[in-house]
Amino acid sequence: MINLEERVAACWSPEVRPLIAEAHRCYATGSARAAIVLTWTAVCADLIEKLRRLAEDGEGQARSVIEKVEKAQGKADAAAIKTMQEVETSLLLDTALGVELIDAVQHRKLNQLRLDRNLCAHPSLSPLGDVFAPSLDDARAHLAAALDALLVHTPSQGRKVVDRIRALLADTAFIGEDFIAQTYFDRVKPAVRRRLVNLVVKQALLEVEVEGLNAKELADRAAVCVTAFTHRDRDLVRNELTRFIPDLSEKPTEVQLRAVGRLGHLSLFWETTDDVLRGQVNGVIAAFSPSASTLTPEHVALLSLVAVDDVRTLLPALETAFHQLDLLPKAAVIRRRPGRFFVPQLAPLLQAAKSYRSAEAVCQDAVLTCAPFLTAQDLRAVLDAWINNHECREAAQMPEHAVTLYRATAHLPGAVEAWRTFTTRAKELRPEWEYYQYTEVAELLPAPAAEQ
Repeated sequence: MINLEERVAACWSPEVRPLIAEAHRCYATGSARAAIVLTWTAVCADLIEKLRRLAEDGEGQARSVIEKVEKAQGKADAAAIKTMQEVETSLLLDTALGVELIDAVQHRKLNQLRLDRNLCAHPSLSPLGDVFAPSLDDARAHLAAALDALLVHTPSQGRKVVDRIRALLADTAFIGEDFIAQTYFDRVKPAVRRRLVNLVVKQALLEVEVEGLNAKELADRAAVCVTAFTHRDRDLVRNELTRFIPDLSEKPTEVQLRAVGRLGHLSLFWETTDDVLRGQVNGVIAAFSPSASTLTPEHVALLSLVAVDDVRTLLPALETAFHQLDLLPKAAVIRRRPGRFFVPQLAPLLQAAKSYRSAEAVCQDAVLTCAPFLTAQDLRAVLDAWINNHECREAAQMPEHAVTLYRATAHLPGAVEAWRTFTTRAKELRPEWEYYQYTEVAELLPAPAAEQ
């Protein structure tokens, strides 16, 4: 049974919440008539606020209603009253249906609330002098309908939200997970969420062809959405994965491998797959060549899953294949999915750099991307490898990279001392060339007295 008090407290709008709370108090004290009148008042206030927000976002139907409301607000003349009567009687609910704030069933329930409100507020409408006497059950039903259909939901639309996320996937200015979750999940109703998750899961798994657009790129972006939505509702995403995984088995091998590369970091992806797919993927990984010339972006995405503990167990070929990679392909894999697993590899990678350019690539792709996962001990090992390899120490971009790494690690206990040792050693090794003394980092270090 619906707990009305909890639903009232969940009303999204601080302005509307007192109105619906007052309606609930009337219901709780046996005043059914007052409860129904106030419930409709709350519905009108809620719809006006939501349409106002949609109008600000460029929704034309909402704008036309809000313009009428704004012309009438602040006035008490007959024309203003007539305008608001028109808005409440024929525009609010129909416009809400048109912009998909509510569906047809909810429209019918809320319209019945409107009709009952009129009977409650205008007893003369009843025939033969009878006075309309609503029951408490009527009042409760209207409260529940208003809350469930409208008042607990933030301003969100149905099909148009789906259209907007389709446009987002095709937009060159694609934005990351946090924005997607807040805009396209938190602010929509459960039924719309299912449609959104269905759309992005299908695209991420199956690379559905869309005229004029790159299906692989769309799938990569859809996978970002899947990850964002997984953080909000794992069960919902799992249900949609379960629906489409059988279709994945009918796709070409390269499509299957790309799907694994996109979604394999999610444990629920593997919960919905079978041993056949896992065995196939593991076999492909075992056959990878360590050469940079044959390592495609799809291969990099697959191999980057070695950073995920559970996936290493499911695909035992991953770790072996990663360790067999050449220097630059290994750095590219780390860049694809930086994580704690790769940290022990960083110092050996710097030690193995045999040219200035390879040292710069290893630092940028592997060391800097993994900086958030370093401990003070890891940092010392990285800096020792860096300063002791001539190709690292005197590559043109390395002083700039050092500043970036310093800013990312200065908070670690003992980091300042490690960096002071590094810059002192650099000055000793290159006393005649200031650029490779890492003076920019040295200038960022606090004075020894400030550390005590």
